[in-house]
Amino acid sequence: MGMARGWGRSEEDLGAEKEAARAAARAAGPTTREERAAIERRRGIEMSLARIEEMLSQTENADRRRALETAKEELRAQLESP
Repeated sequence: MGMARGWGRSEEDLGAEKEAARAAARAAGPTTREERAAIERRRGIEMSLARIEEMLSQTENADRRRALETAKEELRAQLESP
């Protein structure tokens, strides 16, 4: 005898499960345009900070280092402000 009917999952079941998982992920994410914009803004600042850190590690010029440190402080202040 073969496997009992309903024992395995059909392609339809798998597709429905994947769609349900996608819907749950969307529901858990930011819901408003403002929230998405804030996340993108923060991500941009964090990327800029990473780039400044990289530039600082490669720069020996004192004036350039001071300018980069100032920019880094300003970006950090932006991250801390609402």
